[in-house]
Amino acid sequence: MQRVKLFKGLEDDVEFLEKKVNEWAESEGVKILQISSNIAAQSYNPSAKTGSSLQTNVTASSDILVTVLYEKN
Repeated sequence: MQRVKLFKGLEDDVEFLEKKVNEWAESEGVKILQISSNIAAQSYNPSAKTGSSLQTNVTASSDILVTVLYEKN
């Protein structure tokens, strides 16, 4: 039977999210069939001064959602 597992992380800590997915797969002994991901649009600070750079206008890291399609062994 195929199942789905979701993982959520932040774009500035992708390595942690990768580690979390890999550790879960290994500890559960699952066969991964497919992995897909999506990153949320960045949030902008509406109170930032006009002409400020994109770097200073972004308020927070975007969320990343990883969807894992797997089978239990």
